[in-house]
Amino acid sequence: MESQEVSERIESEMPDADVEVVEEDHEDERSDGAHFGVVVVSDGFEGMSRVDRHRAVYDALGEAMGGEIHAVEIRARTHDEAEG
Repeated sequence: MESQEVSERIESEMPDADVEVVEEDHEDERSDGAHFGVVVVSDGFEGMSRVDRHRAVYDALGEAMGGEIHAVEIRARTHDEAEG
């Protein structure tokens, strides 16, 4: 899966979000490009715990998690948190 598709999946479920996706490089030669780092900034995260924010991003990625996407590092913040 390409980083653009990861971004599109998140943005389709969280239209107010600013999303940045980076494909993670791994020294492991078995790495298949299915590891990503994502930064999601959305005011929809206001009042949510870190766990609930991560769940929302995992839900947006849907069936790709555990399939085309093997691992994702998530940073989920509100706009105020991102600016601070």
